[in-house]
Amino acid sequence: MSGTFHCLFGVAYVLYFVSAIGFVANLLARSAGRSRAALAAGALGFAIHTAALALLGLEHHRAPFTSFFESSSFLAWGIVLVYLAVDRGGRMPVLGAAALPLAFLVIFFASTLPPNGADPLISRNHSLKIHIAMSLLGYASLGLAFCTALIYLLQERRLKTKRVTRWSQLLSLEDADVLANRLAAVGFSLLTMGLVTGFIFASREWKGFWLVDPKVITSMAAWSVYAAYLYTRDVRGWRGRRTMMLLVAGFAAVVAGYIGVSMANVGRHAYRPRLFGDGASTRPAMTSSAVPPQRWRGCDRV
Repeated sequence: MSGTFHCLFGVAYVLYFVSAIGFVANLLARSAGRSRAALAAGALGFAIHTAALALLGLEHHRAPFTSFFESSSFLAWGIVLVYLAVDRGGRMPVLGAAALPLAFLVIFFASTLPPNGADPLISRNHSLKIHIAMSLLGYASLGLAFCTALIYLLQERRLKTKRVTRWSQLLSLEDADVLANRLAAVGFSLLTMGLVTGFIFASREWKGFWLVDPKVITSMAAWSVYAAYLYTRDVRGWRGRRTMMLLVAGFAAVVAGYIGVSMANVGRHAYRPRLFGDGASTRPAMTSSAVPPQRWRGCDRV
C-alpha cells in the first residue's frame, strides 16, 4: 500500500478520535458549538477515509476489503456513513457520542492489524465482493442499532430513578425505539442479502458440509436473533427493555462471528494470508480447487 493511503488513513483515524471526544464532551457540558465541531470532524474524517478506500481500490484494482485490516477499516467507514445518513442535521449528538467512539474503536482495531495479506479469491469473485460488502454494511447498521439500544436502556434506567439528565433531553425513549427499529430493519435486510449471496457462492465453490463453518453458525445465530426482534417488535407489538436486549444480544453474536472467528483463524472465513506475521507460505482460507497453487503465491505478494 502506498504512503498516501497510510497518510489518509492516519488523518481519518485522528479525526474520528477528535469527533468521538467532542461528542462525549458535549454530553458532559452541552454546547451547540462543540456538537457542530464534533460533527464536522466526523464528516471530514469520513470524507478522507472515503478517499483512502477509493485510492486503495484504484491502486490495486480490487475491492477495499480483501484482508482483515481492510474489512475492519471498511466497517468503521460504514458505521460513520450510517451515522451521517441518520443524523444529517446534527440533531442527535447523543447518537454521535455512541457511534463515533464505536467507529474509532473499530478503526483502532484495524490499525493494529497488518495491512497486507489480501485474499485473492475475493479480488477475482464478484459475488463474493457483494457478499462481503452487504455483510459489512449490515454490521454497520446493526452496530448503530446497538448504540441506540444502549442509549434507550440508559435513559430508561435514569428515568425510573427520576434522574432526568441531558441524555433524556437529547433523545426520547420513543424516538430511540423507532430509530433502533429502523436501523435494525436496514441492517437485517443487508445481512440477509449478505447471507444469501454467501450461500450461493459457497454452494458453487466450496466442497464438504460448509454449513458447519463457525462463521456461518454465528451469522445464522445473529440473523435469528434479529429476526426474533423484528417479529416480536413489529408483529407482536413488544416494546421496551425486552426488545432492546434482543438488539444487544444480536450485536454480540455479530461481534463473535466477525472478530472471534477471524482472530481465532478457524474455518473457511478466516483472513489467513500473513495475518499473524510474515507467513508468506500461508495459504488463504477461501480457497477454490480450480485455482492452481502458483497463482495464490503470486497474489500473496500484493
